[in-house]
Amino acid sequence: MWGRAPVWNGPMVDIDTALRSAAMDGRKAKRQSDGSKPRRAGGSVGLEPFDPSEFKKKEVADTYSMWLVIIGSVSLAFIMRYFVMPNTDGPSPILWLLPLSFVFALPSLHRLVIPSEFSDLYTGGNWFRSGMLWIFTWLSISILLVNPPLADISPPEITDASILFDDGSEAQNLSNNFIRSGTTIEITIDGAATEGDMWLVLGVRDNINLESCSINVSMVRSEEILLETTFNAIGSNASDDFLTLQSLNSSTMSLVSDPLPIRDEDVGVAIEIGSLESGTYSLSYSVSQAGDPWDLSGTNGQYTIKIIND
Repeated sequence: MWGRAPVWNGPMVDIDTALRSAAMDGRKAKRQSDGSKPRRAGGSVGLEPFDPSEFKKKEVADTYSMWLVIIGSVSLAFIMRYFVMPNTDGPSPILWLLPLSFVFALPSLHRLVIPSEFSDLYTGGNWFRSGMLWIFTWLSISILLVNPPLADISPPEITDASILFDDGSEAQNLSNNFIRSGTTIEITIDGAATEGDMWLVLGVRDNINLESCSINVSMVRSEEILLETTFNAIGSNASDDFLTLQSLNSSTMSLVSDPLPIRDEDVGVAIEIGSLESGTYSLSYSVSQAGDPWDLSGTNGQYTIKIIND
């Protein structure tokens, strides 16, 4: 009833060895299959075939674009500086809005100037690079054209405004009798009028051409003009008077709450106001300059001066 199974006397193979052998046979068969297919250059790393003629054509197109943008932005910077700016009264949005708007016209400009065999190669990356090159080239050239020594668009400044008296008790004790509240100045005197003449002392600063700076000073009392004068910052009696006043032993009081630090290039001027009776006066000053490409209005100030009889 029960039989006996035959006994295998051949070599024994375990399962792990069989699986390894099968895997090696599969990889070998795959390599043989891939080797029979045509291969392309750079295929193993995902590179496109290199075409020297297409590469040269793209480089020529990029060179055309670069020089078109540089020449166009430089030309526009000169046009804005020497044709547009002289016909404006001062800084205007058109001076930066017009050049920047040309960025959106660059694709059309390329297609208009550059042959189609090159302009058809441009992509979004080209337009971005062209726009950045246009903006920074125009901006750098414009900065050179509107600053010294080629031009001057920086207005002059009054660094400090002070008053002093050249004689009498006011000359010695002005600091004790001087009260400033904003733009209102109160000066207390002993008599009906000041013993000495009051002077307005101004410090003037400009970045390149102080000789062209013009200063205007006026003094008004009850709508009566007591003083109205305009003079140059350099080469006038006002600059000589300033040097003379430096030798006087007079106290000086600043009309400005926060005067600018003094530089060696600054110049000083002094304007004689005269002897003042008790009352209320309006004192104003301003500095301007015939700049290039437009006239420049600099610092100005207006103060109410009250002479009070003690």
